[in-house]
Amino acid sequence: MLQTSNHAPADYRYRPEQPVQQGDWLERLQRKIQGQFELHRWRLQLRRRRFLRQVHRHSDVAELTDQQLLERAIELGNQMREQGFRDALLAEQFAVIREASGRILGMRHFDSQLTGGWIMVQGRIAEMKTGEGKTLTAVLPVIAAALAGLPVHVVTVNDYLTGRDAEEMIPLYHFFGLSVGVITHEVDPGGRRKAYARDIVYVTGKELVFDYLRDQMKLIYTDPLRFQTQALRSDRLESQLQLRGLHFALVDEADSVLIDESRTPLIISGSQGNEEEQAFIETAWSLSFELQEGLDFIVDSDRRQIDLTEQGRTTLQGLSSDLGTLWKGAIRREEIINKALLARFIYQRDKDYLVREGKVELIDPLSGRVMEGRSWEKGLHQMVELKEECELTQQRVTLARISYQNFFRRYLHLSGMTGTAWEVRDELWSVYGLAVTPVKPNKAERRIVQRPQAFAENTGRWQAVIESCQQMVDRGRCVLIGTASVAESEIASDYLHQAGLAHQVLSAKQDKQEADIVAQAGQPGRITVATNMAGRGTDIKLAPSVEKAGGLHVILTEHYESSRVDRQLAGRCARQGDPGSFEMLLSIEEQPVRSLRGKSLLPTCRRLGISTIAGQKAALNLLRAEQQFVERQNYLARQATLEYDQKQKELLAFAGPVD
Repeated sequence: MLQTSNHAPADYRYRPEQPVQQGDWLERLQRKIQGQFELHRWRLQLRRRRFLRQVHRHSDVAELTDQQLLERAIELGNQMREQGFRDALLAEQFAVIREASGRILGMRHFDSQLTGGWIMVQGRIAEMKTGEGKTLTAVLPVIAAALAGLPVHVVTVNDYLTGRDAEEMIPLYHFFGLSVGVITHEVDPGGRRKAYARDIVYVTGKELVFDYLRDQMKLIYTDPLRFQTQALRSDRLESQLQLRGLHFALVDEADSVLIDESRTPLIISGSQGNEEEQAFIETAWSLSFELQEGLDFIVDSDRRQIDLTEQGRTTLQGLSSDLGTLWKGAIRREEIINKALLARFIYQRDKDYLVREGKVELIDPLSGRVMEGRSWEKGLHQMVELKEECELTQQRVTLARISYQNFFRRYLHLSGMTGTAWEVRDELWSVYGLAVTPVKPNKAERRIVQRPQAFAENTGRWQAVIESCQQMVDRGRCVLIGTASVAESEIASDYLHQAGLAHQVLSAKQDKQEADIVAQAGQPGRITVATNMAGRGTDIKLAPSVEKAGGLHVILTEHYESSRVDRQLAGRCARQGDPGSFEMLLSIEEQPVRSLRGKSLLPTCRRLGISTIAGQKAALNLLRAEQQFVERQNYLARQATLEYDQKQKELLAFAGPVD
């Protein structure tokens, strides 16, 4: 039996969510073994084929009037509220939704989309290839759950997709009498509460988790029964809370939200600091210039860290001996100096951050987008502000924190969809209990993957990019060039300018023009340079002449932090049976070599020469080895975040429920 009722006033006194339990080693082992069966359940294959046949049997819904269609959908929703998501009921509901979608949106669901929707209702992740219409697929489980009385959260990766997807699907939701809320970074607290009170809410993972944390900070107790008692004592509390509990979540680009973004916890912080603290930071910045690289500190650019030497510690102690009480503790002074050196030597403008309107804004290394409202902690942000001569903000102190892992595991029903989940299927199962199920595409892929090339120098790589672009433009095709950072996008733009090739740049600096740039990217002769902003959720629609000429050509100029992101970029072309091509033009110049395998391959590249077949193979293997090294480090960072959360929960358990 499903919880809550549809179209009823929001009841904030009962906020259901799943208790998070880590379990002992035996339970984790049992879970891992179960995961192997979940990934290869032959019975699931039989069920979904049977389910599709059931949907097709309800072709008679086409004869119903709009009013009859709505009445049937509401009736089925009421039955599912009582009986659960039984396949027989769900199949007819999907048939009704598909018919309504054809009438309202002019788009009827393919079998692949019906399959994807059914998989998500089972509490799994549907891996659907890029271009398979995941936005339309999502409305099937979303409408079914909302009509069954469940508050639904559709979780997206950024504000742009939040607004775009909701706007496209709102006419269909309104047909079924469902209300829709949209939450982006700009929405105020009052607007957020109104949005969460609606049947369906489109929201980014970051905004959702922060709103949950804000609610938790207002609660003395998180146990539902105790909360009801507390609510009775405080008339104002109910009006301050936002979420109605964690009922049903569908996560778009699930691997990005649940895996990539989970490396770091979500933290709500408050301002902390006074004139003495500000002076401490400014003094540390000045003192960092008194230390000598190689003698007092070692810069490790590959690992993005700086280590003080014993000589450096002694020098720093002498320089700060007369600077006051804040400089007396060795740990404190060495930590703040380390932050100053990191800002000077490691963190780079237009790669790690950009400066806009006199403010330092962080760039998400995975999405290429600006992380609104985010800042580094423990003085690092202030050091970067000093470096860029921006107004100094106050330091931040942590008020509340939670990891993505511990948050999303609290949903009573969690599901998702993405084009690239198979590589992280084990982690998705072990952390979230989500099994990955691939969905056969609606049409066979026509993507041509060209032989990858590696170059010894960046200039050779960019020259090859220019030549490829020129060929495609001459044929009347369009080109998407993928870069790893804002700075690399600007370098690519310079080369294109020098070659006389007109183009558009899409990066964190142009995020406001994203929709317009993407809308034009499929026109004849159009060249678009983009960070991995263009890797997820965007649909480049081809002009007829471009499709006839061979479609979109995608060029990857540098491996991203994950091979999944590489695949996402490749997936921008050859969507839904369209023609298209993909090639990798890479360079080993300035390539950090951190893995043991990479260190063994680099001498081979130099000895054989990169122009030889063997040298090419060694260079490509080196670049892939370094990508695998970064993937491994990111995985360890995610595990460390989760383990820290668990330890904090155990240490504070005596104080009652905690986050």
